[in-house]
Amino acid sequence: MVERARACLLAALATAVMFAPAHARDLAIYGPFGPEGPRMREQLWVLPSGEPGHALRATVFRPDDAPGAKPAPRPLVVINHGTSAATRLSVAMPVYYWLSKWFVDRGYVVALPQRRGHGATGGPLVEAVGNCADPDHARSGAIAADDIEAAVDFLSQKPFVAPRETIVVGISTGGWAALALAARNPENVAGVINIAGGRGGHAGGSRNAVCAESRLIEAAAAYGSTARVPSLWLYAENDSYFGPKLATAMVEAWRGAGAEAELHIVPPYGAEGHDIANDRAGWNVWGAFADGFLGTHRPPQIAAGAVSEVATAAETGSE
Repeated sequence: MVERARACLLAALATAVMFAPAHARDLAIYGPFGPEGPRMREQLWVLPSGEPGHALRATVFRPDDAPGAKPAPRPLVVINHGTSAATRLSVAMPVYYWLSKWFVDRGYVVALPQRRGHGATGGPLVEAVGNCADPDHARSGAIAADDIEAAVDFLSQKPFVAPRETIVVGISTGGWAALALAARNPENVAGVINIAGGRGGHAGGSRNAVCAESRLIEAAAAYGSTARVPSLWLYAENDSYFGPKLATAMVEAWRGAGAEAELHIVPPYGAEGHDIANDRAGWNVWGAFADGFLGTHRPPQIAAGAVSEVATAAETGSE
């Protein structure tokens, strides 16, 4: 019922702007639709993509404002999903609840756009250039980065978002896209967190197999030759998509080309290390590293008011 209601609302929105001038139409389709929900002020949004006229569906979470106080602009986190060839068209809107909550608890607005070729956003998977035998990992990441950049720039104009303070987070192909965006040094982005990022993992359905692995390393060097945005890279020892050896090779190529990167290979995580961002227990694995990174790159007002739930959990032994 919820998905049907969303579809009806989007159809009505499209009809309302159908006969407006082209410029007005482009502006009218973007923004929130529907009320905020009780879960971290959850709200559905429509955002611009890297392709004019093709909108992205997104989820936005926001911290509560102090009662009676004028809402102050907050830094933004844009979290970017991975890709599953089997489910990409039917996948639900990305939420990453526990990852999103970690940032909301620290005073960030969180946006999770669904890129072109996925789920409700729909359309062809334009970010997959080539095939496993002959992939263009650099171009694929750049196309995905087009969507992220469009979303960041649009939201940075909103009064509740502090411009030039955005942290871009990506998981799997979303992490790779975040690195591609870092290569452009966008003015609104203060840092990038790459969680298990890469492309072409599980080549042919096999664990620890990557499509044209050497090209992935070469593309990391190409991105790193221009990237000057600070980045945090997080991988698990038992990641069967992009393992520690490959992660290390990519970050060395990135650094060797002149870019900044902080790499942490965390201990084995559950049955699949590629899933370190998926649940509450992950806070105790990557949270301290993310807190340290944000402590260097977060705005002073956030740094002063942040409460590290990761540290609290570690002290009490809870998960």
